[in-house]
Amino acid sequence: MQVFLIKELDKSKLFGQVIVKDDKILIKKKVNKMKLPKKIKLIKKINKVLKVNNSNKVIISKELKKEEEFINLLYSNGIDIIQGKYLFKAIIEKFLENICIKNNLKKQDVCIAITVNDVNEWVVKLIEKLSTKFKMINVVTKKANYFKNIQKRLYDENGIIITITNNKKKALSKTDIVLNIDFPEEIINKYNIKDDAIIINLEEKVKIKKKRFNGKIINDYEINVKEDTDMYNALLNREYKDFDIKDLVEIYIINNPEETENIIIK
Repeated sequence: MQVFLIKELDKSKLFGQVIVKDDKILIKKKVNKMKLPKKIKLIKKINKVLKVNNSNKVIISKELKKEEEFINLLYSNGIDIIQGKYLFKAIIEKFLENICIKNNLKKQDVCIAITVNDVNEWVVKLIEKLSTKFKMINVVTKKANYFKNIQKRLYDENGIIITITNNKKKALSKTDIVLNIDFPEEIINKYNIKDDAIIINLEEKVKIKKKRFNGKIINDYEINVKEDTDMYNALLNREYKDFDIKDLVEIYIINNPEETENIIIK
């Protein structure tokens, strides 16, 4: 999978609005100074480069992430911006363990709720893995019938008990950590949430509107890479200084999944 990195150039005497160099698309002018017609023209040129290379995935620089109109134009033209979402899922088990350590929560006592409606293989495997590491797992979903098969198999094969529920009054009322996979804000706020719960949002940002809620809401994460590893040597150099490390690591991990053990969660 080829991914292009997009960033602005401070100065360049080269001809053209964009310069293509290896896996980089370099923009000669500051995007925040462009009017909409010029931005649209820029996006068309970027899209042309991607199509020639049979790609639709890009990583944009830290500066370009501030340009909302530019980002929306990329999306509306079918361009996929890497933002560490896949990586978040790949390291979520390690992330949860890190959250427990930072908040003095014991894995054998903590109650984790997984709020999910889009059933897929990754969700099933995640529930199975977490059920072996944490004492209490609640799956909060409208698709209870599907998860009951998983519930039965875990109990029959391993003696593991998980709870499947969609009770809005009780499902999250005693939950220490809510791993929100795909519940939008308007849905999750219909549930009675524990005042000091930790909410981890994997897909979209949500706010808890409950007045007494004083817990933590986690919409993003920071990582580093262990030194003297192949991943460290490949990514942490001046060539990539303008880009977020997690975006670069995401692509690396897609191609080298075994190296998730070399990711350090800050």
